[in-house]
Amino acid sequence: MSESRIWRYLGETSSGDVERGEIAAASRDQAASQLAARGVIAVEIRPADRKQTALGPLSGDEVASFTEDLAELLTAGLPLQPALASLQEGEKRRRLKAFIERLEGAVRSGRSLSDALRGDPASPPRLLVALAAAGEESGELAAGLKNLAERLKRAQTLSRELIGQLVYPLALVALIFLTLVFLAFFVLPQFEGVFADAAVQPPAETRFVLGVGAFLRAYAVWIPAGLVALVWLVQQGGARFPRALSLAKRGIPILGSALWRLDAASFARTLGVLLQAGLPLSRAESVARDAVGDAAMRDGLAAAATRLRAGVPLSTALDEHATLPGDLVRQIRLGEETGELGQFLIRAADRYERSAQMRLTRAVELLGPVLIVILGACVAGVIAAVMSGVLSLNDAVF
Repeated sequence: MSESRIWRYLGETSSGDVERGEIAAASRDQAASQLAARGVIAVEIRPADRKQTALGPLSGDEVASFTEDLAELLTAGLPLQPALASLQEGEKRRRLKAFIERLEGAVRSGRSLSDALRGDPASPPRLLVALAAAGEESGELAAGLKNLAERLKRAQTLSRELIGQLVYPLALVALIFLTLVFLAFFVLPQFEGVFADAAVQPPAETRFVLGVGAFLRAYAVWIPAGLVALVWLVQQGGARFPRALSLAKRGIPILGSALWRLDAASFARTLGVLLQAGLPLSRAESVARDAVGDAAMRDGLAAAATRLRAGVPLSTALDEHATLPGDLVRQIRLGEETGELGQFLIRAADRYERSAQMRLTRAVELLGPVLIVILGACVAGVIAAVMSGVLSLNDAVF
């Protein structure tokens, strides 16, 4: 199947009105066929200029907003095509507006929502495509989208809270760096001349502080660039060796364990939402695996999926590969025994997210005072080293 691309078209509707817009299709002929199925006679079809069209992957906020708004309209009883038309009319974000417009055109031409999502160049998440397909099969599209909207909203809220908690420690780190730069450029040079002209060599701690000051004056401007380069190298290394990076992140005190729990919670919540939407376990597991950011966990889940397809219960397969935390596997086993696996997974995900957030909150609360102590120690250390050097000069004179 050829890859879809965006075409701009000019056409005439059955009522004689002129219609302009964008449509996703593999070829010009396919675009014309889709327009004809909607009752639009194509006058002109040409490839869309990438600089003019709003093409590109949707952000997490855009996916969450689209899913929540569509779920509300469908729950209110509005049919799918008018609901998409209403969303498209009221949407202000250019990329999301173009995405909804393409979906509305595809649905109006007779395609299902899941088929339109699957072929759209904006590459919507597999989770959204799978839930749409399951909802269409079960006739519960509105309920499935509502559950997904709640899951995406929760994920966005959690992400914002975690980022917000890291702002204060990062500000303290920046303050420590700026304080050291200030001391290196404006305080220590006042004493370097004094010690250079002295007949006595200053103490070791004074020489160390003066050396650090000279280093910062020479290279302070390159340190931020070096940090950016280091982050880039870690990202490139993570792309080539994702499993090694995942295992390294797990070794970070407090943070590593919390991130591992958040990934486990993401898998559990996604799988639970899909199962409640009526998707079979084998298909739901494959989609839920994509929600996991930890490469080592994804590998373990893939190995467990092989056992699952061989007829082994999910809890047994996960237990064999030690992929998820033990208490989460026990919750999965209970869900299998009671026939309420989806509900058990979502409850477990709630508990794991709260636990991970509490760990991160405690870590950040502890990190703030530690960084303040480090800042005070740096300033006090510089002052003590300089005073030690001054006193050594006094001893030499007297």
